[in-house]
Amino acid sequence: MLSDQEILELAVRAGKGEREALGSLAGALRPLICRWALVMTGDPDDAEDVAQVVLTKMMRSMHRFDGRSRVTSWVYRITRNASLDHQHRRKRDLKLADRLGRLSRTETHRLEDPLDRIEMKRTLRLIRTLLGELPMRQREVFDLVDLQGLQPKEAADLLEMKPNTLRVHLLRARRRMRREMLAHGYGNRGG
Repeated sequence: MLSDQEILELAVRAGKGEREALGSLAGALRPLICRWALVMTGDPDDAEDVAQVVLTKMMRSMHRFDGRSRVTSWVYRITRNASLDHQHRRKRDLKLADRLGRLSRTETHRLEDPLDRIEMKRTLRLIRTLLGELPMRQREVFDLVDLQGLQPKEAADLLEMKPNTLRVHLLRARRRMRREMLAHGYGNRGG
């Protein structure tokens, strides 16, 4: 591991756009970032994902590092925030999967025809996939309003977002979901 002074020198050079210094800095900090992320997430695969995010954020914002704190302190804050974001995303995804799974089980019991059950499972699987592809804000808005049934104003308050902004995100999410569902053959059967 490099000394704090060596890391600071690399950070200053990287902040000036030296690609070699940036690569050396990333290489030197990667093991530390992975260790921190592992402690914060508790999962090696999640820690690896977080480390990738941290390194990308660090590289993109190196020019903003002002040297008032140690480089490792700055990178630790990035790692902590990225880990928290990752955990929130994971919890949200698990809740969504659970909700869709319950919906799937409920609807599957109601469906008598085995072909209808297969089609329902296929539809739910596609919805899960498409939700995962939406940008984060659109996914949040779509989930709160269309899946959880909140009123748009309630969702806007919850997300600390202006109602008009929420409507734009919701419209974009609905359009994209509709376009993708149509592209996968849903809605083309006269209904």
